[in-house]
Amino acid sequence: MNKAAAMVGRWLKVQPDEIGLFLWSAALLYLIRTANIFFNNFAETAFLKRFGVEYLPIVYVANSLATFVIMAAITGLLRKLPSGRMLAYMMLFCGLSAAALRPVLEMGFDLIYPVLFLLKAQYEGLLALVFWNLANDLFNTRQSKRIFPLITAGGVIGAIVGSFITPGLARAINFDNLMLAYGVVAGMGALCVWQMSRIYPVLNMPERDAKKGGKKTNLIQEFKQIVPMMKESTLLKILVLLTLLPNIALPIMNYQFNFAVNETYATEGGMVAFFGYFRGLLNIISLVILLFVGKIYTRWGLPVALMFHPINYALAFLAFLFRFDIVTAMYARLSTRVLLVTINNPARNILVGLFPD
Repeated sequence: MNKAAAMVGRWLKVQPDEIGLFLWSAALLYLIRTANIFFNNFAETAFLKRFGVEYLPIVYVANSLATFVIMAAITGLLRKLPSGRMLAYMMLFCGLSAAALRPVLEMGFDLIYPVLFLLKAQYEGLLALVFWNLANDLFNTRQSKRIFPLITAGGVIGAIVGSFITPGLARAINFDNLMLAYGVVAGMGALCVWQMSRIYPVLNMPERDAKKGGKKTNLIQEFKQIVPMMKESTLLKILVLLTLLPNIALPIMNYQFNFAVNETYATEGGMVAFFGYFRGLLNIISLVILLFVGKIYTRWGLPVALMFHPINYALAFLAFLFRFDIVTAMYARLSTRVLLVTINNPARNILVGLFPD
């Protein structure tokens, strides 16, 4: 058993004293991604079929505004609360709030569907933000370069499992009860975080700035601090652009993808099955690439690897220019999502750890 663990550790480049921490972190991201898949498949299908694809642009704008405000608030809370406690509270809140909204579906309020669409996007982004903040507390920069892609693989496995069981689960427990399934898995994630906090006390410590007694700053002051940093750091300029530009293009591409899917599948059952199997295939491809992404970083370096994602956006939009149907929509969504999850996000999370909070 020890020899097998050692062989796996050598292949994955995980040191013996890191294996326990790596497995806990990967298991936690597994639960987060599984829960997100349940909520995502339900909310997108219900919105498209019960509210209307033509309202997607409005929801995307509302989601962007909400993200700006909520992310700023969460960043402030992260300075006051330990990362472990923060993530546990958030997972518990997300799970309970989704379960509490389940009875509202029976009341016939159509506006619940855009609300759920916003919530699934916000919950996914916020849980990812706090999780990677927690991971940066657990691993230093040298460790994160090796281990973050592997932890991401744990999340991808969760997405694969959640995707492929979504159609069967929707038939077994009723489509609307996918919200309750999300609540259950999110609750399991909260229990996982609490157990990790007991094993690794660093998760119970406040953020570094709080421990040093740093002065509190508001959002405007933080923007003022970023400007001189951008003048001095080319890397920071690249990170800002590589975060900004894809997030402008992503809503456009998502709308085109959802429009094509809505035109192709006439029923909720057909659509949720498509989302489940398509996302399962997408995440299988991501998992295979993640096994070798460390070699990609070593061969080309993190800044160059970050360029793959925006270049693929240009290729995807060119494909739409010549042909717009479910085939090109699947290519665009699959390729951009795979590069985002396997190469772009881990590299960006590693490099962000080099800068002040």
